[in-house]
Amino acid sequence: MNFALAVLTASCLMCLWRFLKGPTRSDRFLALIILTVIAVGFLGVIAVKTESEFIIDLAIDVMILAFVGTLAVIKFFDGKELDE
Repeated sequence: MNFALAVLTASCLMCLWRFLKGPTRSDRFLALIILTVIAVGFLGVIAVKTESEFIIDLAIDVMILAFVGTLAVIKFFDGKELDE
């Protein structure tokens, strides 16, 4: 479990760096999507560690919200370049 948390933390730091330093808006948007996936990974590891079913439900809810948010951003930028 500790190894999984260490890998997720390293991934989170690398994605956070890309989000803050990304040269384009597309880089920042993709980093934000990956950060939500990493957050769900954290929730999954914590759920296994604590044997909590509630945290699994929370992880599913976060993924659904991230998916809907991604669709909303794509719809907003429909027909436009994300880098404009």
